[in-house]
Amino acid sequence: MKELRKERHVKTIEELTFTDDGMFQAILHEPDVCAELVERLLHIKVGKIEYPELEKQIAPYYTTKGVRLDVYLKDVDKIIDIEIQNYPERDIGNRTRYYQSMIDMDSLMKNEDYSELKESYILFICKHDPFKDEDEKPYGLPCYIFKSICVQKSEVNLHDNSLKVIYN
Repeated sequence: MKELRKERHVKTIEELTFTDDGMFQAILHEPDVCAELVERLLHIKVGKIEYPELEKQIAPYYTTKGVRLDVYLKDVDKIIDIEIQNYPERDIGNRTRYYQSMIDMDSLMKNEDYSELKESYILFICKHDPFKDEDEKPYGLPCYIFKSICVQKSEVNLHDNSLKVIYN
């Protein structure tokens, strides 16, 4: 029986863009470039980064779903996960929630107090707007920022030190 092969175009270096996996990782593997990108997109100051960890895996138990974070940064008081999303993602909210929980579980050791959790940022860079109204029309914001606030009184903040930022 003949095996069907899908033709795959291998891009030349000139054809690669920031959102191509190899280029994305090559660029963000440079600590200074990575820190500058994070500072520009999140509007925060990043301390010294030794080397960004590429494709960090967190898999707490063999029976649970693990995660592979595209770029994982840690400095003295922050943890930052940077994800590139090349295809439409319908469950981005649940995905960011799960990534956040895995990052928190990985960073807080037994007998440590919750106050020792570092600030955490989950940053998605998407090629497609992940948020659509009931008519499937994209909302069209260039950037969506989510943090935990009270539904009844928006000036009340949960102060959980987490932020999810999604660039469209």
